[in-house]
This record gives sequence, structure tokens and C-alpha cells, in this order.
Amino acid sequence: MPTPNDGAACARVIVFANQKGGVAKSTTAEAFAASLTARGHAVLMVDLDSQPGNLSMHVGADKSLPGTLELLELRRPKREKVLRCIQPTRSFGDVACANEGLDDVDKLLNSRMGRELMLSRALEPILGDYDFVVVDTPPALQVRTLNGIAASDDVVVPCMADASSVAGMKAVFEYVAEVGEFVRGAQPRVAGVVVTRYDARNSLEPEMFDQIAEVAADYDAPLLGRGVRNTVNARKAQYNGVALGEFAPQSTAALDYEEAVSAYLDGIEALPGLGRTAGSYYS
Repeated sequence: MPTPNDGAACARVIVFANQKGGVAKSTTAEAFAASLTARGHAVLMVDLDSQPGNLSMHVGADKSLPGTLELLELRRPKREKVLRCIQPTRSFGDVACANEGLDDVDKLLNSRMGRELMLSRALEPILGDYDFVVVDTPPALQVRTLNGIAASDDVVVPCMADASSVAGMKAVFEYVAEVGEFVRGAQPRVAGVVVTRYDARNSLEPEMFDQIAEVAADYDAPLLGRGVRNTVNARKAQYNGVALGEFAPQSTAALDYEEAVSAYLDGIEALPGLGRTAGSYYS
């Protein structure tokens, strides 16, 4: 568990979102968390997605413990109360898991003033303890997703090379812009797009890849890497509760995700006025 990190820069909050389900969103969030952890960074995962087969299950979280539900229910978040909602994992950093009843939290949030800022407020007491907070969202632009984007510095959009995924990607771009209109201070930015489950042997997918690149460019969003190639190793790693980079480090998907994470970190280094805070992101 983290200890107070007085004087350190606050964590960068990365939210993974796409309105379309089945685009390897949770897999991509897990891969980023594992890669950043392996690079020596302190990482917290926040799972806002309660659907079966979610991030919490893949990283081996104990769903009987307090998690995201209790985190979002906190009216006056204090450090000790927030820490009760977090548990360690073996390879992915710490996690606030998606536990039973999380689906009901949308009704709770809708009844509160400042509903879109509940996650931001809950994370504030511990942001100095981490380098990165990785947030996985539901495959719908609902109030939990709104909370994730409102709390974020960076939004990463996993997108498969098909028309419905591209439509979901566009919806996220517009949503981020809309959120940015009412969030005070630093506004969330689309940090990039990760093309997932990519198969260049399918004659349609390279064409769709180019379309994704064009749409992303319209929103000043870079492609992070050259696409994550489809492989069964990702599912095997999740089944075993192990990071893909440990389970099959030389697999195509593991190498592609490492490339995507490096591209993301390059983008942070290039941000005006930011540079390398709290040491190099490559340490």
C-alpha cells in the first residue's frame, strides 16, 4: 500500500474509454498498468466497469473487499478511508476493484450535487502517492464514464479496425470536448488511440486502420503504436491472472503494447511546460 509522498508531483490520471464494447478496453488498461509498473512507476488502477470479465477479475482482485463502489460513496474523502478501498496486485500495481453493487452507483451519483466530480474528489487525497492512475470505464458514456473523464489528464481510446468501434471512438472524442467545457483547471486531453486486435491479413483492416488515423488526426489525437496484433496469448494471460508481458513477453501483442506505452510516454515528455516531473517517466 502507498505511503505519503510529500512534495512529489501528482499522478497523471489515464482513462481508457470507448462507447463500443468488446474493443479490448480492459485488456489495454491492464497492459498499460502492467507496463508502467514494470518500468518502476507507482500505479493505481480504478475499475469502473462491473461487467463480467472485467479488469478486476483479470488482475486477481478480491471483490469481497471494499473497492470502487465504496470509493465513490465517500462524501468526505479522507486518506485513510480512500486507502481502505485499495488493494495490491502482483503485477499491475494497486487496484480499487469493481465489486458487487457498482451498477447501482449511477443512481447514487445522479442524486448528488457535483455528480461528475465524485471520482476526482475521492482520488485527491492519494494522488501524490502514485505516478499514474489507470481508470477503466464501462462501454457506455454514462455517469461513471463522465466521472472518469472529468478526473483525467489523459484519455486513451482503444479501437478495433471496424466501423462500429470507430463510431464509438468519435463519440468519446466529442464527450471529452464536452467535459472539457465545464471542468475547471487542466482539461482532459485525448492522449491517443490504440488500434486493438489488429489483423493486417484481413484485407479490410488496413483500410480501416487508415480511416482511424484520419479521424484521430481530426481531433489532434495520435495513434499510439502501429496497432496491437491479435493473439490468443492475451486471453491466456488474463485467464492465469498474469501480466501479458510476463506470460508471453515476446508475443506480438506484448511487444505492440510496449510500443504503445512508450508512445504515450513520449507524448507526455513533449507536453509544453511539463517535461520530466518527479523524475523521468522512463526510470
